[in-house]
Amino acid sequence: MKNQFTREQIIGAAVGGVFLLVAVGLGIFGWMAMGEAQNQAQALADRKMKPELASILGGPGGIKAANQEATEMAKFGGELALHEEAMVGSWRDGLTQASGQGQEWSTTPLKWKDKLIEANEQIRKRGGKKGNNNKVILADDFYLGLQDYKSSNPTEEEIPSLARQLSVAERLTGLLIDTKEGAREEYPTQCLLHLLKVPIVKAVVNPEGGGKPKAGPAETGPIRESYELQFECSPEVLYAFIRKLATDPWLFILSDLRLESEQKDFPKRSEVAKKFGAEKSPELGEAKPPLLLVLAGKERVKVLLRVDFVGWRAPNPGKAPEKGKST
Repeated sequence: MKNQFTREQIIGAAVGGVFLLVAVGLGIFGWMAMGEAQNQAQALADRKMKPELASILGGPGGIKAANQEATEMAKFGGELALHEEAMVGSWRDGLTQASGQGQEWSTTPLKWKDKLIEANEQIRKRGGKKGNNNKVILADDFYLGLQDYKSSNPTEEEIPSLARQLSVAERLTGLLIDTKEGAREEYPTQCLLHLLKVPIVKAVVNPEGGGKPKAGPAETGPIRESYELQFECSPEVLYAFIRKLATDPWLFILSDLRLESEQKDFPKRSEVAKKFGAEKSPELGEAKPPLLLVLAGKERVKVLLRVDFVGWRAPNPGKAPEKGKST
């Protein structure tokens, strides 16, 4: 015998079924939406390298907090870019000045040769004569490290590199002269500049023949060239010169430094005692030399210094960075 359901029971069962279906459907779609949101949040967190960002987005006010944090990150990125530009801006200017951009002497061999002669003459005028303890004394054959071009002219292909090297050689020599002139030496000591070596310039050979060098590909990235100076000076001048290189607006990096003291052996006791002995002077009577002069004398150090010039190129504005890579 079949059970009989009243009309009210049938309607109640139907409503309950519909409610169950709706609840199940909403649950499914809700879990799907929640899972999608969590996936997106985790992807964003991974991309920003902040795993806790997913929990922030899932909490109360998470979107607002994320937006605020994104704004702060963008502000920080802008400040970092300004700081970076302030640091490398002078390095870029240094490369521009060294290259002689926009000037005829940096593109024409004969004009470059005239510039070399003029620069060497100016350096010679600033140098001192033999026996002078207040200025840098240049070697007789000193020619800014470019002696090979005393009697020959460069090719057009060599000019871009030679223009830069002439500028750097002139600046290094000028910095040493400035250092000597402004140094505080208790006992002025002769400063002798023996040698300045510049990088070797090699023209790119044309593989197709014809004898004419072929222009190489456009240079990209920083330029780093090594220069070598051999000189003698007091320890005070050497210390001040290294400080000048480190603080110069152009980017110079000290890569090697070798020293040899002119006074190799410590003076004997008898010699020290003799130097401390009173010396008679008609004007001042008896006078004794200071301890520093007795122990060190008017000492010079022989210096071999290798310094790298780094040319910082400006980024190419026409080339967009590759996807997924930062600049």
